[in-house]
Parts: sequence; C-alpha cells; structure tokens
Amino acid sequence: MHQKRSVAALTGGALSAVVLGGLLAAAPQAVAADVTCSTNVYKRTFYKNTAFSGSPVRTDCDSAISESWSGSPVAGVPSNNFGVRWSVTRDFGSGGPFTFTASATDGVRVYLDGVRKIDLWKSTGDTARSKGVNLTVPSGKHTLRVDHVNWTGAAKVKFTYTPRTSATYDRTKPLAPTGVKTAYNTKTRKTTVSWSANKEMDLASYSLYRRPVGSSTWTKVTTTTTTARSHTDPLVNPDDRTPYYYEVRAKDKAGNTSSGSADTIVRPLPVVTSLTGTYDKATGKVALKWPLNTEPHFDHYTVLSNDMVNGSYKWVPLGTTKGNTWTTGPVTADGETRHYRVLVTNDGGTTTYNRSGLDPLATNELWLDIPDGIAPAYAPDLSLRSCASGIQATATDYTPAPIRDFTGFEIERREAGTDTWSVALHKTYDPRPTTATATVCDPLPADGRTYEYRARTYDTDGNYSPYSETRALTVPGGVG
Repeated sequence: MHQKRSVAALTGGALSAVVLGGLLAAAPQAVAADVTCSTNVYKRTFYKNTAFSGSPVRTDCDSAISESWSGSPVAGVPSNNFGVRWSVTRDFGSGGPFTFTASATDGVRVYLDGVRKIDLWKSTGDTARSKGVNLTVPSGKHTLRVDHVNWTGAAKVKFTYTPRTSATYDRTKPLAPTGVKTAYNTKTRKTTVSWSANKEMDLASYSLYRRPVGSSTWTKVTTTTTTARSHTDPLVNPDDRTPYYYEVRAKDKAGNTSSGSADTIVRPLPVVTSLTGTYDKATGKVALKWPLNTEPHFDHYTVLSNDMVNGSYKWVPLGTTKGNTWTTGPVTADGETRHYRVLVTNDGGTTTYNRSGLDPLATNELWLDIPDGIAPAYAPDLSLRSCASGIQATATDYTPAPIRDFTGFEIERREAGTDTWSVALHKTYDPRPTTATATVCDPLPADGRTYEYRARTYDTDGNYSPYSETRALTVPGGVG
C-alpha cells in the first residue's frame, strides 16, 4: 500500500486539503478576510457552490461586472457549479429613472435594496441571454446586489446600471451642490470658489453664480465640467470692495437644474459693524469707538471727518490706528451735526470704498450731534408802553427766518433803583410772520413807580444772546 501524498492548496489564504490518518480529507473552509472596497466599487465573493452557502473562497473588489470564464474563475473554485456575488452601496443623489441591464449564461439575479429586479435563473449552456428593466431609484443611498451561478460550461456575466438622460423620462432635479468654500486673495483681489462633487450619475455641468449683498439679482460667473469643481473669479472692477454671495448650481444631461447651494458670503475686507461716539463738553473732544476686527487679513483702520475744505465738504483723514478707539482734537460746540467714518485696510493694501457723500445707512459712519455752545449773536429790540393792567413789553428781532439762531425771547423786569431782576416773559415766537416778536402785558400796581425792562433771545441748548438796551416806564399813581 502506497502512502498517499498530502495535497494542499492555498486559496485566499485557506488550506483546502490535509492528510488525516493517511487519507485525504477536505479541510474546513477558512473565513475569507474581510475586504473594504473603494467608493462605488463592487465587493465580489466567490463560492464553490450555487447556493452561496458557507464561507466564500475568495473576496475581492471589482470595478465593473463583465466576466467571461471558460474554466475555474479563481483558485479553489470549481469550473462548474459555483456562484459569484457582487454588492455595492452607493449614493444615487436625487435618484431618478435608471435602466438595469443584465446578460449571463445560466443564472443571474439583480436586487435593489433586497428587492429582485431581474431574474434569469435557468441553465443555458454556453449561450448568454440578456434582460433590461427601466425603474426609478429613490434619492439617497441604496444597495445593488448581483448573483451569478454557473452550473456547467462557460460562465459569462455582465451587468450595468445607467441613468436615463432623456428629458422625456428624467424630470428629477439634481441635488444642490454642497461643500462650497471660498478663499479671497487680498493681494490679487480675486475669489476662488470650490465645491464637492455631486452624487448624481447624470450630471452635465456646474454653474457658479454671484450677487452683491443687498441685491436679489444673480449673475452667472462661469459654467464648468463635472470634474472642474473650482473657479477663481476676477471681478470686472479689481478695486471692488463689495461683499458678494456665491452659490453653485448643478445641471443634468436631461436639462434639469438644481436649486442653488447654500449662499456663501465673501467679504473682500473686514467690516466695521458699528461706530459710536460721545462729545466731552469739558474738553470739546469727540471719542469714537467700534468693535475690533480679528480677521487674519486685517491690517489697520483710517479715521476720517467730513469737514469744509475750500468751500465744500470733504472726507479728511484724521489718522490711522490698529486699535478700535479714536479721540479727535477739540471740536467747536456749535450745535451742528459732525460726521465721522472709519475705513478698513487689509494686508493686501485694499481699503474700504470711501464714497464722497454721506451715507446714513453705513455701519462704519457716525452722525453725531454736537451740543450748541454758541449764543445767539444779536440782542433783540425792546419797546414799552402802557397796557390795561400795567406795562406792555415787546421784544422784536428782524433776522430773516432761515438764519435765525434762537428759538424764543425772554423779558426781565426790575423796579428802578433795585438790583433784582425777575422774568416777566419766557416763550417761543410764532415763526410764521416775517418779524419774530413776543409781547407781555406785565400786571403792576398803579403806584407811580418806575420799572426797568431788558430782553434777550435764547436757543434750544440754553444759550442766551446779549441783553437789549434797558428801557424804563413809570406806572401812573392811583387816585387819592
């Protein structure tokens, strides 16, 4: 009796036979090592039976299902009565109409999420036959599985799944692109926009749009291929400091266009979001303050005041700072509104646009009312005459209405020879007449005394003009 030699073969790392007591016996099939395949690549498993039972002989990755085996497909698998299974889970994006096409000898079955879509399960010898089905794949991730068995003869199998790109069938919009990122180059003053690839299988192109902040009108910047997912936008005006929104839209081969991606804002410059200020009456100075910018491309601020220069108002630089406060020199307390503006310059030398006029809505501009410390320049005229109960005093000012710098009159009275004045009248005037005037009939006893009067004007900040000339009138004495 001859001793039989042991026969062993490594298949996928498994020992297929061993010698037991001088007899050749099949070894238990080792579990194939798990395999992780790239995105959208099939995992393929080989079985040495047509029931897909037990552990697979081999597991690997397959980018496409298109095989023709005339014998054993891999070591350890017989030429007949074997099975091969492919499976892949992929993101179909928005989904839509697809065509599944399978061609095979003997048996082939195609499943979508475990539901059988193609069933050709019959011995055919070496002759392949095919079948195609049209179906709608829902949006999102789904699992495809293809089972093929070969009972005898040649083993041929092929499977494809392709989107139907005719507008007649495909009315499903692609999903909006995601992963939009922007980068602004402070030196070239250009913005680069990039985005992630869509999950759709039938994309034709991407389009990039922009619109200025505050506008609702989008302008198409460019259209790119499905593989070109970034674009550098050179604005028409390289000095443009306008902040822009960007969005990306996807278009499929049927002409359907997605909604826009989430709008992404690009600010060429840091923004002064608010500007406040106070006036110190003691020093006459204005103290300005704003939030400190922390953007990495921030460099410095320029503080300006809107002042009269050669007969017209211009924005005059007061200085630059990297801080967020500024104190001006003394400002005349003239009751006027002062205007201040803070500009930002980035590390590329670009500065906030400095428009020539005033902008009441600009966040980097302050309109500050300065208290009025200047008294009305001229004293009013004063006239006296008798009235029914005493003395009538009338204050008059002939300054034209557009340039009057007072809001009312005050008339004071004292008895001649005394030092104490009292207020007989303090009131505003009727602005409608050409001449501003105020009158009071000052009730006094008929005691024959002489009274002195004086008048002045005042403004809204409590500043008083010089006094008029003092005038006197004697009240007639009573009947004895």
